[in-house]
Amino acid sequence: MNNSEIVNRFHGLVVLYLLGGWILESQRKYLVFILPGVQFQFLINNNMCILTQLEKELLIREKKEEEKEIKYDSFTEKKLKEYNINLSSKTIGYIVNGAIYGSFLMSYY
Repeated sequence: MNNSEIVNRFHGLVVLYLLGGWILESQRKYLVFILPGVQFQFLINNNMCILTQLEKELLIREKKEEEKEIKYDSFTEKKLKEYNINLSSKTIGYIVNGAIYGSFLMSYY
């Protein structure tokens, strides 16, 4: 397993926790503080997650060793394409931001 695959799987677990952690009452108090930090990180980082950037950098290094060209999609884009769902980047941004806000509200409630 490549380093980029490890980061991708960890990224998936983080997303599941951020979006569904509010189901566990004990996690709500943590999410109320973590989610605004994640949203702020998106705002100051051109709407891109730091884990996505890390995965992209690792993927570029791995492909450079193999001397292959790389076309990289965001984490969410890649997951949606696995299910043959094609949306514009702007729509994906709305979905991601809406999901983060929704999870925050569920945690806060």
